Amino acid sequence: MSRTRIDQFLPSVAAGDGVTNSSLFIRSLLIELGYSSDIYSFAVPAQLTDHVRPASGYSPGTGDLLLYHHSMGHDHGSWLLNQPVRKRLVYHNITPAEFFPANGALRHYSILGRKQLIDWRAAFECALALSPLNRAELAEAAYPDIITLPLLIDSNRLNGDHSRPHFMGEAEGAGYYLSVGRLVENKQQYILIEAFYHLLQHEDRGRHLLLVGGMASEDYARGLHLHIRNLGLGGRVHLTGKCTDAELRWLYRHASQYWCASAHEGFCMPLVEANHADLPVLSLARSNIPDTLGESGLLLEQDDPVTFAMAANLIDSAPELRAKLVAAGQRNLLRYERDNLKQQLHHWLQAAHT
Repeated sequence: MSRTRIDQFLPSVAAGDGVTNSSLFIRSLLIELGYSSDIYSFAVPAQLTDHVRPASGYSPGTGDLLLYHHSMGHDHGSWLLNQPVRKRLVYHNITPAEFFPANGALRHYSILGRKQLIDWRAAFECALALSPLNRAELAEAAYPDIITLPLLIDSNRLNGDHSRPHFMGEAEGAGYYLSVGRLVENKQQYILIEAFYHLLQHEDRGRHLLLVGGMASEDYARGLHLHIRNLGLGGRVHLTGKCTDAELRWLYRHASQYWCASAHEGFCMPLVEANHADLPVLSLARSNIPDTLGESGLLLEQDDPVTFAMAANLIDSAPELRAKLVAAGQRNLLRYERDNLKQQLHHWLQAAHT
């Protein structure tokens, strides 16, 4: 492959979004490998105008390559398929439609995205799966040439500045449990809220629960607020909204534990971010989460808030267990080392595919 241009296309981008962060990470690796590279999208918020170009200005040259990130259905298929350029797929996974309310936009685009994944197979010379779960779905869709490479975690970004979030109050002094993810049905934050309630009944250490992430489902978010109120947890459970990268780093570094109850994750980057911050992880063993965590993290098979609360109390009460989880997290990080990922990306780009 001649080193001309390797660009990327995402139908939409958002600050702090996992797919967007992945494309930024890949672009940095491409530039280090000597390629010219830009990211293109049809929806570019003001925060990203320095990093992402409007798709309307994309004009490929002979021999160029376009990496297309697929994570949900969209209405720009004709534009993508009609671009006169070689294409490779980067697959981030699609949350199954059954997690979303009937007749809602998320359900519609989930169904559409899986249809597009199959219908567009012939448009791509090969595919890159960002996790073993994603690879299995690509194989089920009959993609013939797949590699698995977790191009999601930029270790340089993990080591950035810290900034205390403006919303921190009582939770800072008392300590807190942390979970990061959009407020959407498949994340199952209601399990974490109930687990926190049961934990307080056993032993109230004065801690708080911070649920950090933007709202993707208004009905679900309203349900979480109601759940918090019904359990009498106002002032102890906080739906903070989105945070900057610097604020997230601060939160990881000062939390007591990282919690995850998600029912479906194509990868789940916050788990690795928690490893990096020496934060013990407690999670349900669902979808790709066991693979992402590797040997690190305390994984639960049951979607039971009481069991979750008991496990959290065990981590709080057993310093030796906490130390083992933190050490395992540091070993897990070696799988996502930047130079290793860059070399694997280089080999994939150099490989001939037909």
